[in-house]
Amino acid sequence: MKDRHAVDITRVQRSALILFDGQRSVRAVLEATAAMGVTAGDVDRLLALGLLQPVAEAGAAPAPSPMAAAAQPALPAAQPSAQERAQRYRAAYPLASELTAQLGLRGFTLNLAVEAAQGFEGLLELLPRLRAAVGDERIRPLEDALLGP
Repeated sequence: MKDRHAVDITRVQRSALILFDGQRSVRAVLEATAAMGVTAGDVDRLLALGLLQPVAEAGAAPAPSPMAAAAQPALPAAQPSAQERAQRYRAAYPLASELTAQLGLRGFTLNLAVEAAQGFEGLLELLPRLRAAVGDERIRPLEDALLGP
């Protein structure tokens, strides 16, 4: 049996550790956990214990595997503004819900994931799962709504 407490960290440090996924910045995690009392010192402790490692700079990042690159949708060249992301989310959410509803019971958990998606980025992360469930042809309207024509 795995010992969950093999490393001596506090509850708030454990909560912060769970949020570090290689995509979120330290600032984003600190903002998300500020109400719990997580500080930069907690992050430093996780680094010192070897539980976290700094990620490489964008220019030095290793190239993603061909499988990972194929699974991710092409992102637009320029990142949309916050207002544009909100507008795209409002247009895409009903499309995503409709796609999962058409799947019947097979789409139940996927429908729950769509409902739990946090805004534009959440739906964008679900695109590969939705594509796998409904196919390339049926996903196009949703892709267009999220990524633009």
